[in-house]
Order: sequence, then C-alpha cells, then structure tokens
Amino acid sequence: MLFRSSKVLRIALHYRVMSNKFITPAQLVVQSFNGVRATARELEIDPSIVSRWKKDGRVPDTYQRRILETAWENGIDLTAHDLIFGRQL
Repeated sequence: MLFRSSKVLRIALHYRVMSNKFITPAQLVVQSFNGVRATARELEIDPSIVSRWKKDGRVPDTYQRRILETAWENGIDLTAHDLIFGRQL
C-alpha cells in the first residue's frame, strides 16, 4: 500500500483538470503494458478490473505494489509517483 489519501487523489484530479497534456495513473499503466488484456494477463487478474481502473482514472492501492514489481521485472518505466499522480506529457 503506497498511499491511501483522498486529499492526494483530489490534488491529482485537480492537476488533471489544469493540464490538457496529462495521463491518468490507470491510462499510464494500461499504455505501459500495451492494453487492458495484456495488463490483466501480466498481473494475473480479470480484465474487467483493469477496465474499471481505466474508467475511474486511478489504480487502487491494493494493486500498486504488484504493478510496480511486474513493471520493473519487464523493464517498464513506472514509478510510485506515476501510480498516484499520473504523468504530464
């Protein structure tokens, strides 16, 4: 569990509104793993779970550690900061 703060989420969502060139944490994960099904396959979870993340724009803290470990094992550039705040393009 990395962070569980609604204040952090509100700041991240506010930042998203301020910039048109922002990718949400969920979009970043899905893009990094090349799609919803590929992400689900790598994390060994149901694709509907990943689709829900994409719809909500955030990655639940219960999955963040597993995502980071899997990304690092596969040479994917993701950080804890990316999973909480997303990334500005």
